[in-house]
Amino acid sequence: MAKNSDPRLLEVTVTPLEPARWEWRVYEGDTPLMTGFETSRETAQIEGDSALFRLLSAGLDK
Repeated sequence: MAKNSDPRLLEVTVTPLEPARWEWRVYEGDTPLMTGFETSRETAQIEGDSALFRLLSAGLDK
């Protein structure tokens, strides 16, 4: 029988810190799971999305 679990919401945010420095974070609710810094918004979004998919492919457990 399949185990019934609540759905989880993961979110990627990208925040400008300086003109050439951007921070990306992967959150679950208010809890940051992964974070990193990049030199462009586009790269920060790509790296944040990649981190999200790595977490999903690793089978992130509660």
